[in-house]
Amino acid sequence: MSLGKNKMELVMQPTFETCGQACIAMITGKKIEEVMKDMKTSGPTSIGQLIEMLDFYGVKHAERNTRISKKNPVPYEYSILTVHTDAGYTHWTLLYDNKYYDPEFGLIEGEYTHGKITSFLGIYQ
Repeated sequence: MSLGKNKMELVMQPTFETCGQACIAMITGKKIEEVMKDMKTSGPTSIGQLIEMLDFYGVKHAERNTRISKKNPVPYEYSILTVHTDAGYTHWTLLYDNKYYDPEFGLIEGEYTHGKITSFLGIYQ
């Protein structure tokens, strides 16, 4: 799968618990309803479930989620981000081409201000 620069389409999550499915839909270009059907859930998702779906759709990715640390201070340019929101819940957001494609808050350019990014899963094109 190859995306040209700036070809990412923002997918908003249809319910409070479908940010993971929305991220997979953005990465694959599939409809979120199809992702939820293939994933067999419209509820909260784990990183393991997201990795399973990337594998299912043939998307190359890092082997595991990487914690933000001194050793890995910034996510890869194309990553699924784990965000601990200011409101106290965990949320998935997509970083692509220096923009945040947030399925809850919309397209964000510049600094991410809806919580703390704690880890990332690199996506390879």
